[in-house]
Amino acid sequence: MTTKIDMKGPVITDDNVFFYNYFKMPYISPSKVNNELPDDGSDVELVINSNGGDVYSASDIWTSLKNYQGNITAKVYGMAASAASVIAMGADKLIMSPTARLMIHNASTYGMGDHRDFEDTADILAGTDKSIAQAYMSKTGKSEQEVLDIMAKTSFYTADEALEAGLIDEVMDFGNDAKEEDAPLFAASNATMIPNTIINRFRDEILNEELKKEPKKTEPVITDEMLDNIADKVAAKLEKTNKKSKTSERIVNTDPFAF
Repeated sequence: MTTKIDMKGPVITDDNVFFYNYFKMPYISPSKVNNELPDDGSDVELVINSNGGDVYSASDIWTSLKNYQGNITAKVYGMAASAASVIAMGADKLIMSPTARLMIHNASTYGMGDHRDFEDTADILAGTDKSIAQAYMSKTGKSEQEVLDIMAKTSFYTADEALEAGLIDEVMDFGNDAKEEDAPLFAASNATMIPNTIINRFRDEILNEELKKEPKKTEPVITDEMLDNIADKVAAKLEKTNKKSKTSERIVNTDPFAF
């Protein structure tokens, strides 16, 4: 049996999954994909429609797909852009709808600091580009420089163009006489990755406020009647122990509180 995994929405880190779950927003994360991959090595079908997201999460997922023992077919229904295109390269067979798009580009980020900080950031981004390029190189057989040049242009591909470039293996063919309902419904993926600053503020302010509103656990109340009952039981135990100690010398170190 083929396991179908929907890969729609932004590619996010596992740390931010709680935010997307809270708002019931679609997402792609390493743990989500790993949890859905079957243990028996059976066939898997990925349905992709994503504008991309976190590059390291995409690398994590790409590696998991490449390590999977079974056969994986990925189908791009809408968009496979940026980090999502990296994930798509991890499939054994990659198919695109004729109405879908695929986009690859350089890694990007934002930051603050002086010129030295930005020089360091530029070096990191250049290294990240080379890491990403490995996924496209393994699929197309192109050299590193060829792939880096394509990435630098921020290249958008139609299905036919992606096929010609060796990025995919096949274009979906619905046939000339295919009925409208036979084709999948397509929608542009408008889900974008929420900035970490927003997620952290949500965690610190909104979730903490909700926790404060939860009813506090009440401590058990010990009444005078309960204390009297305990005292009666202790007294009865002591009296019983004293009687036993008079009739048997073998009873020693008796704990009167062990009911």
